[in-house]
Amino acid sequence: MRLILFLLGFTAASVMSTAAKEQAYWAFQPLTPVKVPIEATHSWARNAIDLFVLKNAGESQLSPNPVAARNSLIRRAYFDLIGLAPSRREVEDFIANSSSDAYHQLVSQLLSSPHYGERWGRHWLDVARFGESHGYESDNERPTAWTYRDAVIRALNEDMPFDRFTRWQVAGDALKGEDALAQALTGFLNAGSTVTNVDGVDREKAMYDKMDDIVSATGSAFLGLTIGCARCHDHKYDPISQRDYYRLVGFFLPGKPADRSLAIGDKGNTVKALTWNGGNTRKNPLLGRGDVEEKEGDVGSGVLTVLSPAGSDLTNWIREKENKSGDGRQGLARWLTDVDKGAGALLARVIVNRLWQHHFGIGLVKTSNNFGSVGDRPTNQELLDWLATELIREGWRLKPIHKLIMTSATYMQSTEWDQRRHALDPENNLHWRRIPRRLEAEILRDSIMNTAGTLNRKLYGPSVKPWVSSDAVKTGSTNKWPTNVKDGPETWRRSIYVFMRRSMRVPFFETFDVPDAMQSRGLREKTTVATQALLLMNNEFVRQQAAHFARRVTALAKSRAPDSKADEARAIVEEAYWLAFSRKATDNEIELGVELMAREGQTVENFCHVLLTLNEFAYVD
Repeated sequence: MRLILFLLGFTAASVMSTAAKEQAYWAFQPLTPVKVPIEATHSWARNAIDLFVLKNAGESQLSPNPVAARNSLIRRAYFDLIGLAPSRREVEDFIANSSSDAYHQLVSQLLSSPHYGERWGRHWLDVARFGESHGYESDNERPTAWTYRDAVIRALNEDMPFDRFTRWQVAGDALKGEDALAQALTGFLNAGSTVTNVDGVDREKAMYDKMDDIVSATGSAFLGLTIGCARCHDHKYDPISQRDYYRLVGFFLPGKPADRSLAIGDKGNTVKALTWNGGNTRKNPLLGRGDVEEKEGDVGSGVLTVLSPAGSDLTNWIREKENKSGDGRQGLARWLTDVDKGAGALLARVIVNRLWQHHFGIGLVKTSNNFGSVGDRPTNQELLDWLATELIREGWRLKPIHKLIMTSATYMQSTEWDQRRHALDPENNLHWRRIPRRLEAEILRDSIMNTAGTLNRKLYGPSVKPWVSSDAVKTGSTNKWPTNVKDGPETWRRSIYVFMRRSMRVPFFETFDVPDAMQSRGLREKTTVATQALLLMNNEFVRQQAAHFARRVTALAKSRAPDSKADEARAIVEEAYWLAFSRKATDNEIELGVELMAREGQTVENFCHVLLTLNEFAYVD
């Protein structure tokens, strides 16, 4: 008997020891106050971020770069926050502004722009695996899915606290059903792919595939964890059991997609929105090996054990403030954002890492969708935790964190490179320089239209289909790429408003690495291939925009040099450089441009087209 009790005690102690070890992993730790490293004080530093960066550099003797030139700095800030280049006047005014807080004012102005939500909404839509069709074989369209995209843009423009942004995407209909934005944000649960046209046992399999899509996306987007790996067995690397996985499924199993009439946009304007329709708690069987034929008993609903205090069961706490007959998503939403009893600390780490990633090109945790044991460790964990703590202190508002990052010397430094420092830190983990970054496909397309003067800046509304000709619309043939594309001002909108069909991405987007939205993507692949240069040279849309660009610069040049053809040619080059690169052309560039246009067979349009294909147009220093 004593032996049995001893063995039981040993087993219990072993389990407790394992649980404690699992919870000791850095990503699962609670947030504790992080002391700003005053000992790293340096004249280069502008705020606390720089002090953490200097401390992390340690004894490497890597001196960081000075602040970038003002014309580079304003172009960088514009593209980072609104995804559009500054105008000539905006650049000249900024350079002429000698006020000590001129740059701070610029950042604040850009953060208040409605285009901020479009720029940063696109980043979140990758994470949310947003698409406007079901995917798979039939890939039917979802004509009301655009309302989720608009809800994301509106929420970001309003600087909605990120904890509320999270809760409303998981359970907005249950938490604040009278709020149209709260309901529209539940489109997150519907944003992924869905198997359609199935019957019998295949329908049940499809239902569990949908549950897997939701649980996997919820884990990746908000927690940076690959929860979906536990569908068929306990997670091989992270402390996520199969039981944990199916208990999360339990929150969503009673629900289904639903179109609701919501008052969105202009006063009195009602649209059909794709939302989530929750239900009452239902039996939730764990599936052996993920097979619907191997049901192993009801596990109810619950959260990740490893993110619960001391491995406690939070079932009662999760449901204590809601109707016991509901599906429990209100409690799940509360757990996701609770810093003390739930996953709030990890949620904060994940989102500030995403902000850092999109400002610098790579996160403090490089695997931004995977904070688990096979993901990368933070290159500066103290800084990551300090930023997460600052986010919470600021009421979970993202815009103050943007400003904190963008006004740091780390962000403002130039792109200067040298072999010695590169040899010491080839991946720039210590942030000794700014790395030039190529524009994403959507921003590249937007920039082409913005430079040409054709960009339609209308905000919100149903998606546009620039690849569909009017003849194709009349015949209902919208699933093929027509040769007689009739593109125009109505479709020359920002690329976030272009219809996202999973099986048929716009060729321009596909060539420049836009993902297919079949799963959450925290980081896009970056390829450099010949087809990208060939597309910019030969694509009909690009050539069409080059013609508009040429007409625009010609009109501007004539207004500046009305009497002389030679002066007009120089003015064309000068105006084109300001529009394409937000800077003044050098004397050599002016001479080369004038010489090119003077050659037989060459035109202003050809010159403008060349500028749209240059690296400087596609890269931001």
